[in-house]
Amino acid sequence: MSNNPKANIRRLTSEYMEKHSILQEQNLRRKKGLIRRLTVYGVLMVIFIAFIGNTLYNQQQTIQEQEKQKKVLEEELLVLQNTELDLREEIQLLHDPEYIAEIARRDFYLTKPGETLFQLPRSSTSTD
Repeated sequence: MSNNPKANIRRLTSEYMEKHSILQEQNLRRKKGLIRRLTVYGVLMVIFIAFIGNTLYNQQQTIQEQEKQKKVLEEELLVLQNTELDLREEIQLLHDPEYIAEIARRDFYLTKPGETLFQLPRSSTSTD
């Protein structure tokens, strides 16, 4: 006998063994292909979900900004509507001759014929 125990082992080369090894190689290639496909699909899904998430986030930010702007504009509209009402009342009053006469007396110190205008000194609240 020889000193090397592996030298005595002979490899079986049968048709069954060849088919079995080919089948194992095919299964290994299929598994590698499956893993590659799943990896590619997974990466694509992550990219897709990130894109959708980014889009939703940007839309939410835009909506919030527009809501703030809408609130500010509604408040401004309310102020302008109140101003419009005040101006309409002023226009109605300016059509009244008595109101015009009152403004003329108060602002321009005009008098009716036969009236005497008395101007009182304004009292000062601060003492010097």
